[in-house]
Amino acid sequence: MVDVIDRYDEIFEVEIDGWCYGITNYPGEIFPGLVHRIIKELGDTFLAAVEHNVVFDILDISLRFSRAAKYLVDEREICFSILGHLPNPSTLNEDGQFVVAQILDQAEQAYGGAVERLEKKWALEKKNAANE
Repeated sequence: MVDVIDRYDEIFEVEIDGWCYGITNYPGEIFPGLVHRIIKELGDTFLAAVEHNVVFDILDISLRFSRAAKYLVDEREICFSILGHLPNPSTLNEDGQFVVAQILDQAEQAYGGAVERLEKKWALEKKNAANE
């Protein structure tokens, strides 16, 4: 286990709570694209969590977002969307790689296929970067 840096786990939790509150109290119609846009906005937050060694509970966060969205978006779909916004481990130091692996393992244990899906995504990113 790695130590959390600068108590970022507390900051991360406040950010997640804030977005869940915002979704719950959204005055318009909630739809999957809105939820996925919010997850995309959280990309920097997920990166910061990894950089600060926060192994967050992706299954709990997915459930909370699904609940906030009145279950209009399945928690599995949200989980995989979050996974898609995690940083590529090849760009991280050893601790960051460990953190991503711990988060990814939660989804793999719950749903299966998470590792394979992300490996394909990261390989494609690597290929695209090499072609630029």
